[in-house]
Amino acid sequence: MKRILISLLFVIAATACRPELNFVPDQFQSRDATISGDESTVSMLFSSQAGTATLCLKTNKHWTASFVNDRAREWCSIPSESGEKGTFTLAVAVTANETYDERVAVILLRCEDVQRTIVVTQKQKDALLLSPGRVELSHLGGSFTIEVNTNVDFTLSFPDGAYQWLRMVETKGLIPNRITIVADPNTDLTPRQALLTVNSALGNEEVAVYQLGEEPALIISSREVEVPTLGGSFEVQITSNLDVEIEVQPASCDWVEEVKTKMISTNTYYFMAAPNETGDARDMFLVFRNAEYELSDVLHVRQLSLPGFSFTTTRQEVRVPWLTESNDVVWVFWGDGNYHSYAPDLVHNYAEPGLHTVQVEGKTVAPVTISDLEDGMVIDFSRIKLPQ
Repeated sequence: MKRILISLLFVIAATACRPELNFVPDQFQSRDATISGDESTVSMLFSSQAGTATLCLKTNKHWTASFVNDRAREWCSIPSESGEKGTFTLAVAVTANETYDERVAVILLRCEDVQRTIVVTQKQKDALLLSPGRVELSHLGGSFTIEVNTNVDFTLSFPDGAYQWLRMVETKGLIPNRITIVADPNTDLTPRQALLTVNSALGNEEVAVYQLGEEPALIISSREVEVPTLGGSFEVQITSNLDVEIEVQPASCDWVEEVKTKMISTNTYYFMAAPNETGDARDMFLVFRNAEYELSDVLHVRQLSLPGFSFTTTRQEVRVPWLTESNDVVWVFWGDGNYHSYAPDLVHNYAEPGLHTVQVEGKTVAPVTISDLEDGMVIDFSRIKLPQ
């Protein structure tokens, strides 16, 4: 009897010392993840956004935690990787997934020879990326490939008329998707172009396809550009297989010049327009020409002038007239190449004596008070715009 009692006590002691480590499924909590599992294995599914999820565990001995892949620590974390016996809450946190691939982290919990597993899965960032965004073809045509990197469904659409010379011949898989397009030879003398659109729930992306004509061709990206009164830079893109010369019309035009130091691409030309101090709108033309093949294309450059007024003065120190204050920006052109934003009591000193014409321009510049009248002063209010 004594031996039986001793054996029973030994069994009870051995059972009491057996390691235990279990999840408590009814205490899983998260607003950021979907959690499922049982006492031994738990799965968490996060969106691409940052988030947290908490688990409840019960153990009767010291426990440790480790990541199967240490690289997962870069985006997945837990507050502690060891602890003592008892019931405790373990929080799992993930950072936002800015990549375009789903990622997985596996966390192993151990209590001596007992092991439990947490599998953390985070969805990828949705995206729609195209390469290339522009395709240039010779008149001979041929095939080209568009690579669509995305994790959502998409469709490719052609504009009206493009089906006459463009066709899709192959589409493969997902992520990445390689779409092969074939262009027929262009037997026309005129270049042609089409804008292909990749449509998806994330929005639309476009691929511009340009094909030269059978004969040498020259085409500019736009036929008209409008620059502000204060001037500024603008650019012109050219599709051509010829050497191109630029002609300014009229030849006397001195307010637009080419910025040759800014040549980044042989197909892009940069220009700078000076401020318009004339008080009137003005026009000029840039002619892109190839004399050998007698080809040309023309860009109409127009510069507007804001409403305003002008006055002449022979003083070397001139004070701007007083204007009713408004939220609109008003510019003062002094006629010697200098200009300033209007401010009360603004004063300008001319380097040389003589007759000077001052332009005051803005959306609203009235009423006006000119107190420094002088003999021979001419004031022109023909362009002034009265407030409504």
